[in-house]
Amino acid sequence: MSKKITNNSISDKNFYLNILKNNPSNYEAILKLGLIDVKENNLLFAKEKFKKLLKIDKTKHEGYLNLSNIYSFEGKTLKANEILNNYLNNVEENIEIINTIAVNLLNIKKINELEKHIKKFINKYQSYLLYYLQGFILTKAGKFSESEVFFKKSISLNANFWNNYDFLMKQYEKQSRLKDFKLKIDSAKKIFQNNAKLYYYESLFYFRAGKYNQSLNILADKKIEENFLYKQSDVDLADYFHLLSRVYEKLGLYSDSYNFAIKRNNTIFKFKENKNYNKDLILNTISAYKKFFDKKNKPKQMNISGGINHSNLVFLIGFPRSGTTLLDTILRSHSKTMVLEEQPYLLDIRHNFYKDHKLDDILHITEAEKIKMQERYFNSFDYKPDKLVIDKYPLNLIELGFIKTIFPNSKIILAIRHPLDCIISCVLTAFKMNDAMVNFENIQTTSFFYSQCFDLLFKYFHYYEINYYQIKYEDVVMNFKDEIGKLLNFLNLHFEESINDFQSTAMQREKINTPSYDQVTQPIYSSSINRYKNFDEINNIKIDINYWINKFSY
Repeated sequence: MSKKITNNSISDKNFYLNILKNNPSNYEAILKLGLIDVKENNLLFAKEKFKKLLKIDKTKHEGYLNLSNIYSFEGKTLKANEILNNYLNNVEENIEIINTIAVNLLNIKKINELEKHIKKFINKYQSYLLYYLQGFILTKAGKFSESEVFFKKSISLNANFWNNYDFLMKQYEKQSRLKDFKLKIDSAKKIFQNNAKLYYYESLFYFRAGKYNQSLNILADKKIEENFLYKQSDVDLADYFHLLSRVYEKLGLYSDSYNFAIKRNNTIFKFKENKNYNKDLILNTISAYKKFFDKKNKPKQMNISGGINHSNLVFLIGFPRSGTTLLDTILRSHSKTMVLEEQPYLLDIRHNFYKDHKLDDILHITEAEKIKMQERYFNSFDYKPDKLVIDKYPLNLIELGFIKTIFPNSKIILAIRHPLDCIISCVLTAFKMNDAMVNFENIQTTSFFYSQCFDLLFKYFHYYEINYYQIKYEDVVMNFKDEIGKLLNFLNLHFEESINDFQSTAMQREKINTPSYDQVTQPIYSSSINRYKNFDEINNIKIDINYWINKFSY
C-alpha cells in the first residue's frame, strides 16, 4: 500500500518531471524521481527508473546501489549483490558499494564469503562498517581480544554507530571487566541520549557491582519498561526480564524474581530459532535408554575392549547448575589438565553413530569401529596426550551408556548439588535453548526432567557397574581444600597452589561459555546453598523430589 503523498513530494515530483521534458536522460532527475517512488512504496516504478540509470551512465554508482537495495528489500539478495559486483568488477571500486555487499552477505549469513570480501578491502579503505563487521566475525569465532581492536577502530571513524558499543559492552561484562564496562557505558551516554539498551547495560553494571537498588531504579523506570515491552526485540526483552529476575532475588523479593524468570522463559520460547525445539524428544530418548539399559537385559558377555589408550580421559557430568562450571574452573587451574570448552564433542560422535545404527548395536561394536570413533573424538579438538583431558558437558550423563561403551577406561566425575537448589536454579537461569533446555520452562517441567535424568543415570551405574567419583557442590564450598584434594587424588593429580587461586584462571579466559560466567570469577561463597528455601514455588515439587533428596543424603 502506498504511503500518503504530501504536497512537498508532489512539488518535488513536478519539478523533476519538468526537467525531464527538456532532457529525458537527465540522470539526477530520474534518480530523484526513483527515490520519491521508493518513499511512496512504488517499488516497481522505482526499479524501472534505476534500471534506466544503468543504461544512461554505467559509470555512476547511484543507479546500481538503489536498484540493488530494491532487490534486497524483495528478498533477492543474491541478485542485489550480482548488480553491485558488476559495478565493482567493471567500473571501479566504490566504498558505498563495498559496504552494501558486505551487509547483504551478513544478512544472508554467507559468513565465509563475507570474510573474503572484508579481507580484500579492509586495508584499502577506512570503513567503519568493514571494521565493525570484522569485529563481529572475530567475536563469533571467540577471538575477543582481536575483535575489540576492530570495534574500537570502527568507533574512531564513526562514534555514532551503536552496534560497536553494544558488542564491546557485552564482551566487557561477560569477561567481568567491570571497569572497562563502566567506561564504555559513560562514553556511550554522551552520544546516545535515549537508548533503552544503554540504560539496560547501566543497570547490569550496577547489578554486577552489587548496587541492586540503583539497578532496579533504572529497570523500573516507566519509559524504560515501555521501551522494552513495545519497541525492543524479543531477545532484548528476554534480557530485560532476566535482569529484573536477578535483581529482585538479590533484594529478597523472591516471588517477583520467579515470575520474571517465567516471563523470560516464555519470551525465549517465542524466538523463531527456538520454536522447533521439543522437550519430548530428549524425554523419549531417556525413556528408550531406560528400557534398554536395564540390568536384566544385560548380555552375559559384552565387548569391553579399550581400543586406543584413553586412560587420560575424564567426563565431568551432572545436572545443569550443579557446580560443574566451578569444578571446571578449579581443575583448569592445574598444570596437568586440559579442560575442554563446553562443546558437544561426544554428542557429535554419538549422533553420527546412530544415523546408521539401532540402539542395541551399541553392544556389538567392533574393535575397528570403536577405534575409528575414538580417533574422530580426539581429532575434534586440540588433543594433548600428555595432559589429563576433562570433557565437561553436564548432560552427557544422559549418554553415559555410550561413553562407557566407546571409552570404557575413562573416568567419571559426577557433580551433585541439593536437588531443589539445582531445580530452582535451572528455572531462574537463562540458558541457550535446545531440546534439553526447553525442559526448564517452569518448576514442574524441570522437576520431571531431573527425575528422568537420574533414573537413567542409576540404570547406567547398575548396568555397567561404573566406578565414578561423586562430589557435592556444598562440600566444595564449605571444605574446599579437603574436597578438592580428594578429587585430585581420584584423578591421580597432586595438589598445586594454583588451585587456590582458580578465580585468576577464570579471569584470564576470554569467555566462559556457561551461564555461571560471572560467578566463577568470584571467591567461593555459600549464599547459593539452600537457595530453594527462598522460593515458595518449590513446595509444589518437594514430594516428587524427596526420593532424590534422600538418595543424595541431603
